[in-house]
Amino acid sequence: MAHRTFEVDDIHCDGCSRTIRNALSDVGGVQDVRPESRTNQVAVTYDDQQVDEQTIAQVLADAGFPVQRTLTDDQTAEAGGADADDGQRSWSRYALLTAGVLVVALAGYAGYELYPRFDLPALEGAGLLVLAAGAGIASFFAPCSFPLLVTLLSRQAGRSDEGEGRPAVFAAALAGGAALFLVVLGALIALGGSAFAAGVTFTSTVGITLRIIVGTALIVLGLVQLGVLADSPFRTVERVTKRLNRKQAKLRRQHPVAGFTAFGFFYLAAGFG
Repeated sequence: MAHRTFEVDDIHCDGCSRTIRNALSDVGGVQDVRPESRTNQVAVTYDDQQVDEQTIAQVLADAGFPVQRTLTDDQTAEAGGADADDGQRSWSRYALLTAGVLVVALAGYAGYELYPRFDLPALEGAGLLVLAAGAGIASFFAPCSFPLLVTLLSRQAGRSDEGEGRPAVFAAALAGGAALFLVVLGALIALGGSAFAAGVTFTSTVGITLRIIVGTALIVLGLVQLGVLADSPFRTVERVTKRLNRKQAKLRRQHPVAGFTAFGFFYLAAGFG
């Protein structure tokens, strides 16, 4: 059995990891696949009499995760040690950030108690504080949450091949893509779509239908992520869109500014839907 670690393009989430595992599970001779989103690495154990690393690299590329380099065992061990140190420092920073947020939240509640504005009973005010804090925390786990964009920007700006000092460029490209969507939408309304747009409200038939469709799709995707539902229908879609996935991965890798512009446009389009 052979062991290789492949460094690939961005592994963003569990869905990316699932796609990688599913793609390699169809390859004869592959025994174990372990993607790691934090390091963008895929550790693969395989029978080198049945498959070689070039074939595995090609399968990863076809799945939308082109291999940047293949690490030797020594390089993997060295990277693992460095990652462990980085992880320890990250946990320390997160602990300090959590403590700081808690202090600010308690200070805000103390200010409310000292200078009440809404005449809420203390118990109701405390419950509202817990609800607000829970909603804020939950927003970081939502796929349509703006706080996640900060992570995406910092991730791309921190890549060694992109250089430093480019977060503003990527942020401007993303904002430009979002603005482009609003311009296109405004143009469509100006050209005669105002009556239709005015009829799409939160309580209208079209609005309710959109929320049912999008909400159902999100629930199904969540159940697939949890492993409650099989992802075979999505595998079919993935095979159909494989060429598109390769193109968008290439665009993000070779032209990150254009990639962020497209991302901003479709991000707002998805949120609008």
